[in-house]
Amino acid sequence: MRIRFLLHAGVTVTAVIAVLLTGCGSHPAEDVEDWYSSGGEAQIKTLADDAARVNEVSMRTIDVQGTACQELLTHVANAEGLDPVPDELALNSWKKALTAFRHGSSECTAGAGGQDEPQVGRGIREVQTEGIPSLAATVSRIKTVIKAK
Repeated sequence: MRIRFLLHAGVTVTAVIAVLLTGCGSHPAEDVEDWYSSGGEAQIKTLADDAARVNEVSMRTIDVQGTACQELLTHVANAEGLDPVPDELALNSWKKALTAFRHGSSECTAGAGGQDEPQVGRGIREVQTEGIPSLAATVSRIKTVIKAK
């Protein structure tokens, strides 16, 4: 019995020492900065460029609109493959942006395929009114968290 206690106490002390030597974890701002620098920034830029293109072509022909929406839809799938943003507020706005971009660009692409201008318009409006502001909120939150570091 006494040997088991000493063995258990020794394991516990070793674990405590390991935690003290390595630290309890990184600072949340460092986690966000790591996410941003390891793919998040590139995905945000790509989505922002695609959404700006969708906005730019909103008054053009349906085939041009459909192509822009399809590009956004493709890049949304890539962005969804990233690890979650390690900040709850940024993650919420990021998810909202991805959802709006996915739904809006899908609606637009489907409408363009069926030559349905009202459907294309609904999809573009969702990108403009839901996706772009949510992406801007994500970037704002990430910058705030990193700056607080």
